[in-house]
Amino acid sequence: MLNKVVIYRQEAVVYGFGYIKDQLCYVTQDHDGFASEAVFNAKVSKINHAEHSAFIDYSPGKTGFVNLAKGAKLQDGANLLVQLTWLGDESKQAKFRLGVQLVGKYVVAASSGISSADCSRASATQREMLSQAMLAYPAKWTLRSSVKQLADIEPVMLEIEHIGTQLNKLALLSSDNEVIAGVPNYLKLLRSLPLAQDCLISSNDKLVDEQLLHLQDCWLLDTIEYNPRLDMENELATYRELVASTSYNLSNGASLEIHCLSGINLIDVNSDQAKFSRSKLNFLVLDAIYQQICLRNLQGIILLDLLKNMTNSEQEQVIEYLKKLFKHDITNSKVLGFSHSGLCELIRQKF
Repeated sequence: MLNKVVIYRQEAVVYGFGYIKDQLCYVTQDHDGFASEAVFNAKVSKINHAEHSAFIDYSPGKTGFVNLAKGAKLQDGANLLVQLTWLGDESKQAKFRLGVQLVGKYVVAASSGISSADCSRASATQREMLSQAMLAYPAKWTLRSSVKQLADIEPVMLEIEHIGTQLNKLALLSSDNEVIAGVPNYLKLLRSLPLAQDCLISSNDKLVDEQLLHLQDCWLLDTIEYNPRLDMENELATYRELVASTSYNLSNGASLEIHCLSGINLIDVNSDQAKFSRSKLNFLVLDAIYQQICLRNLQGIILLDLLKNMTNSEQEQVIEYLKKLFKHDITNSKVLGFSHSGLCELIRQKF
């Protein structure tokens, strides 16, 4: 559980520092501009029927890329409702998906032709009330697993109303501008991870503080502090030093070498100074590997070069433990298993 979150603006970048038991575990970054999950009524600028894809103009002077469903009958100039999945960088364009999926802390609403409400995660006494609230808005609704931890459904009802208002806005769509603002990564930190009682959330940005106050009752944010003089420069310097370093030493004598090669992240485990056997060490480094992946926000394909000569049983135990670690990650991650070369493969989505 997060016991402290600091949202700190430095010029055009907003950093989100997430602490578990006062230890820094997550760092997010948001640059001024559109956030992922933003919804646009875009215009198709160039369509490729053979590749089932299209380039779109989603904002004045902004072009992105979207994959289309097979058999989609669209022409250049057509309007298309799309959702931003990745903003892109200097060399790659922004990526979008068709349709809309509005994600909250407790519920998910997907634009769909058939309205439905999956409240199976709620108690029997709560289901009817939640279903009625959901079906007041046209969407495919699903309760998230976090609802199991709530005795009171009032925050869920508030979120249904909030997301329902956004759905109504989509139904009245008439312009080619941004329709619904996206979700900054610092909010995804609060949305995805459980918060400890009396979790302190502080920020030096007034707009961020207003966002937090708006979500306070719904997301059960206990303590919100606005401090325009908040100083996180030392923490930022330490974090940048960590990200710039390609090695990380563990107290048990092992070390991790972390490299990114053409978009593929490789984490190599070294045991020269280790105090444990090779088989035991592979399990002892997994928590540190998970921590470094989250702190450095490694994305895409991640290869773990653990110590060799593991048995099949040991490999299975490693896979199961990694799945347990990544279960509460702030983005979708998938542990693929071991390749024939002995590398453990993971995929961690951008967010």
